[in-house]
Amino acid sequence: MKHNVILPLIIVAAILAMAGCGKSAEFKKMEQDLVGSVTSMHDEGMSLMNKGSELSAKLDQAIAAYDSMAAKYPKQFEGQTSDDLKAAKGKLDAASASMKDWMSSMKAYDPTMDHTQVMDQLTKEKDGIVKVKNQFQEAFTAGATALENHKAFAEQLAANLTKGVKKVVKK
Repeated sequence: MKHNVILPLIIVAAILAMAGCGKSAEFKKMEQDLVGSVTSMHDEGMSLMNKGSELSAKLDQAIAAYDSMAAKYPKQFEGQTSDDLKAAKGKLDAASASMKDWMSSMKAYDPTMDHTQVMDQLTKEKDGIVKVKNQFQEAFTAGATALENHKAFAEQLAANLTKGVKKVVKK
């Protein structure tokens, strides 16, 4: 009977002693590496937000220029729209909102938390910022494409208008 009580007490004491030792160096390193990765990706995300703000301003300028020119030359702009510029701007706005949402849901790293919970939390945060970065890349591609298309259209329009002016001058 004595052994039946002592053995469980020894096991409980051993478990408590092991639990009191904390996380292994390997677990701590894994957590720190993932924290570093998430922090680095956060910094990249902030940089993408700044780049997105700059592109958004260019899109605003292009939309305003398009609207102005379309009002002056409705015949030449027939069949043309600025929908692609507006859609790219919308994608940038959505990416920025996603970044803000991601940052607001981020939880501070707690080294005292269980290793599995920490790794799950940090992995979730890393996956989230990867999605945000991909969203920004899509928006940048859409924005650059829309700006390039409208630049080409404006150059063609300018060339056509110049031809028209030359014809009028020759007469």
